[in-house]
Amino acid sequence: MMQSEKITIEEFLNRFTLIIGDVNSGKTRMAGQILKVFCKAIGGRVTVIDLAPDILPQDLAGRIKRTAVGGRLQVPESDMVRYYHDQIHPPRLRAGDEKEAEALAAQNLRTIDAVFATALMQKSDALFINDCSLYLHAGSSFKFLDYIRSSPTSVVNGYFGRFFSKSPISIQERTGMKFLMRNCDRLIRLS
Repeated sequence: MMQSEKITIEEFLNRFTLIIGDVNSGKTRMAGQILKVFCKAIGGRVTVIDLAPDILPQDLAGRIKRTAVGGRLQVPESDMVRYYHDQIHPPRLRAGDEKEAEALAAQNLRTIDAVFATALMQKSDALFINDCSLYLHAGSSFKFLDYIRSSPTSVVNGYFGRFFSKSPISIQERTGMKFLMRNCDRLIRLS
């Protein structure tokens, strides 16, 4: 993983950078480090859209042993940073079955589209998106790429791993992530 003092911000400017990895691989931490360096070195108007789900203790109970899954992006205090987040559900952890998981993913999609509609009303110099794979559970990867390309510099992270079992949501998410991987300017894989 990159250390914040070793991040050269020029390698991210005017590019779509995608950070991928499995659960707890450091995707959010790395995006936060890049955001911190960007704010110090470049400044400008930065939009942060945090799609990390709100995970409750009962979402993890009996399903997995880890207590930390996902997390919000650490955002530097700055008048130039606009931070957006709304209630997002973890479909694969919360749902009792596939039908309920798909309903939660559809609800998330409506919420996330509303967040983007608000967040992208104003232009920004950089767009940071945490946990993009939540959008891809039910959303169009083409539409999501349009969101990403709305800013000259975009740093996006998302789940791409083997932690979650195969399900319709997981298959759609993986297909969407592969699409983003083919269309990004820079891909960073974390193990």
